[in-house]
Amino acid sequence: MRRWLLLITVISLLSLPEIAGAQDTVATPTPTPALDQAGDLQAQLDEAQRLLDEITARGADSDRALDIAFNMLGIFEAIGFLVTVGGGLLAAFGVLRLFSAQAELQKARERFEQEIETKERELDEMKESLEANIATSAALQHRELSQATLALSLLPLGERQYRAQDFQGAMDTYRRALELDDQNPVTHLRLGYVCTQSGLLDEARFHLTRALDIEPDFAAALAALGYVYRRIAEKMEQGVERETMLNQAEGRLLEALNKSPKLVDDDGESWWGSLGGLYRRRNQIEDAIRAYERAAEVTPHSSYPFSNLALLYMQASDRDKMLATYRRVERLARGETQADVDNYWAHADLLTAQLALGKVNQAEDALQSVLDVAPVDSPYVLELLVDTLGRLTEALGGSRTAPHIEPFVERVRAEIARRRNGQNGA
Repeated sequence: MRRWLLLITVISLLSLPEIAGAQDTVATPTPTPALDQAGDLQAQLDEAQRLLDEITARGADSDRALDIAFNMLGIFEAIGFLVTVGGGLLAAFGVLRLFSAQAELQKARERFEQEIETKERELDEMKESLEANIATSAALQHRELSQATLALSLLPLGERQYRAQDFQGAMDTYRRALELDDQNPVTHLRLGYVCTQSGLLDEARFHLTRALDIEPDFAAALAALGYVYRRIAEKMEQGVERETMLNQAEGRLLEALNKSPKLVDDDGESWWGSLGGLYRRRNQIEDAIRAYERAAEVTPHSSYPFSNLALLYMQASDRDKMLATYRRVERLARGETQADVDNYWAHADLLTAQLALGKVNQAEDALQSVLDVAPVDSPYVLELLVDTLGRLTEALGGSRTAPHIEPFVERVRAEIARRRNGQNGA
C-alpha cells in the first residue's frame, strides 16, 4: 500500500508543471490569417509532437525515478527489516544471554549451597571428632592421673620395705609403680638404688639411666649411677676398661655433688663417701681423705664417714689419729643402732670400731647383731664387711699383730656361703 501511494505521489509531482504549461499554451492561441493557419497548424503539430516526445521522455524519467523510488523503498524496507530482524536477533541474543546467565547463576548458587552443605558436614564431623577426642583425652588423662597417683602412693611402701631390709619386696613394689607410671624419675631412682644394693648392677644402671632420660639434671640419679659404675669397675680386672669405668663413675659423682654438695643417698649417707671410696681404690689417699671429710661435714652424726677416715689415717701412717677416730666411730655407731635397730651399716661400723680398739667381747655381740640385721637379699653388704675387716687387719700390722680379727672374718664368710647355698637350693 505504501508503495502505491509513493508511486502516485511521484507521478503527480512530475506531471503538474507540464500540464499547467500545456493548458496555458493551448488556451491562448494567436489569431492569424487563413494562409498562416496551415503553417501555424503544422507548427502546432510539431510543437505537440515535441511536447509528446518531451512527455514521453519525462515519462521515461518518471519510470526511472519510480524505479529508484521503489529501489529506495526496498532498501528502506530491507534496512527496516534488517533493523527489525537485527533487533529481534539482538533481543533474542539478549534473552538467551539472560537465560544463560540465570542458568549459570542457578548452577553457581547450587554449587555454593552444596559447598556450604559439605562444609557444614565437615564442620559437624570435625566437631564430633573433636568432642570424641576431648572425651577420650579426658578419660586417658583421668586414668593416667589415677595411675600416677596410685604409683606415688606405692613409693612410701617401697621405702618402708627397704628400711626393713626387705629388698625383694621393695623392688617388687617399685616395679609395680613403674607399670602404673613409667615416667616418674624418682621411681626409677628408687628401684635402681635397691637393685644396686641387691647386686643387680645391670638393672640398676638401666633404671638410673632412664631416670636421667626423663630428668637430665636429676642429681640423685647422677650420683647413684656413678656409684653403680664404681661397683661395676670393682668387679673388673686391672686395665684400661676398669679405669675407663672408674673415670665415668668419678665424672657422674662430681657432676652430682657440684649440683648438690649436701646430697645424700637413700640410706642417709653423703655421696662424698662414695667418691672417697673410689679414690681409695685408686690409691689416691689424700683425695679420699678430703672426700670423706666432706662427707663428715654433711653427716656429722653418722659413723660411716669416720669409719672410713680411721682406716685412711692409718694408711697415712697416723695410728693415733686412727684410734681416736675409731673411738668416735664406736660412740656414733652405738647411738645409731639404738635409734634404729635395723641399721645394718651402723652395726657393721660398731663391730669394726670395737675390733680396732681390741674390744673382742663387745665385738661378739656386735657381730651377732650384724648377722641378724644383714639384708638377706644383699650378699654385697657382708662381702663389703669382709673387705673392711681385711683392710683393718693390714692397717694394724697383719694377722700376727691382730689375730683376734680373723675369726670374725671367717664367721662372716661362713654366713655368706650359707646364704648363697640357701639361694641356690631355692
